[in-house]
Amino acid sequence: MIPVKVCGITAVEDALACVEYGAAALGFVFAPSKRRISPERARMIRQSLPTDVVTVGVFVNEAAETVREIIRYCRLDLVQFHGDESPEYCRKFQGMAIKAFRAGVDFPGAPWEEAGLRAVLVDGATAGSGQTYEWELFRNYRHLPYPKILAGGLNPDNLLEAIRRTEPDGVDVSSGVEREPGRKDPDKVKRFIAIASGVDRRPAGSGLAGKSIFEKR
Repeated sequence: MIPVKVCGITAVEDALACVEYGAAALGFVFAPSKRRISPERARMIRQSLPTDVVTVGVFVNEAAETVREIIRYCRLDLVQFHGDESPEYCRKFQGMAIKAFRAGVDFPGAPWEEAGLRAVLVDGATAGSGQTYEWELFRNYRHLPYPKILAGGLNPDNLLEAIRRTEPDGVDVSSGVEREPGRKDPDKVKRFIAIASGVDRRPAGSGLAGKSIFEKR
């Protein structure tokens, strides 16, 4: 199976449905977005979830100490950075950080190989836009020694083809399983995760079990 992270969670019922259908991780967006959530609400949702559910905080160019405070307050397991964060910044969150790169726009060099990331996420030019990109660009990030997560315009209708063409170690979805910004459509979530769960292969590139991206350590 390909592990799925469902991002842009804003409601308890959506979070519980995602867990029920087999999501490997849930994402809370703390950066400016239609899906932005307050730390207080994220903490409330986190307290409603089973303790083994992996939660990820999404940030853009946030002060490291603020990120740490939200990690502690919301009991987050991982963090995902979508801004101009440097390898040095990401090393402050050793083993917890997923760094997002824009396909065909960002070209991470050698310093990123020593950034101690949990994974790399390859997104479109505008995160959260719901738009796909040329999936062949995904291969440009194979040189990085971390599991690779595919994001950007994924939905139940294009997921299987996207997986076939990119062979990711995990997938990230938000708008593609929504009924409106910030609220998930249970049927779309169920279909999306079922498709990812039905892919029977060893993850490419990292040599790691795909589930290891989204696991507590």
